[in-house]
Amino acid sequence: MSQSSPTSASPKPRAQFWNRVQMILILVVFAAPIVAAFFYKPTKFNNYGDIYQPVRPVANLQMQGVDGPVEMDSLRHQWVFLVVADGECNADCEGNVLKTRQLRFMQNNDMSRIRTVFIHTNLSADQATDLAAKYTPVETYAVEAEAYKKWTEILNIPDAPAEAQDDRFYIIDPAGNLMMSYPPSADPNLMKKDIKRLLKASQIG
Repeated sequence: MSQSSPTSASPKPRAQFWNRVQMILILVVFAAPIVAAFFYKPTKFNNYGDIYQPVRPVANLQMQGVDGPVEMDSLRHQWVFLVVADGECNADCEGNVLKTRQLRFMQNNDMSRIRTVFIHTNLSADQATDLAAKYTPVETYAVEAEAYKKWTEILNIPDAPAEAQDDRFYIIDPAGNLMMSYPPSADPNLMKKDIKRLLKASQIG
């Protein structure tokens, strides 16, 4: 009687083990980004700009430009660098208007993704005209005092002293959300790094 040979139908235990290890490694590689995104909750963007968490949807606003009325909603689908002023645009305010223009130019090929906007109320006609002329292509819009007061409430930073709320540089994303701001003393070079990373990471605008 002939001796029966070992069956070759089932894989050897060693091969089974390494097949399972490879499958587990593949699952870990694909799952890691999802797990990291779920648990990683940043409180600062590059530890410089002040983040609004959660981001705040910006309400529509009726504004008056040189060529006629404009709605805030028309600025969507692009990033907005925003400065606001009530009554006068002091040195810090004017410095921020200049920063909006400079920081936009610093983005080189991404310039077309950005709108630079100055919204004001109760500003003298002479100062409004002068600022618009000096800082072209910054878009300058006048707003009725009551509408301005109500709309700018969204810009406030919780628990911050009153002096920290004034003369800030704001960033609104292309979906119409207020997401970040800087005090007037912010270093433009550090702001530039924030903005470059923000634009690189974003798939919109």
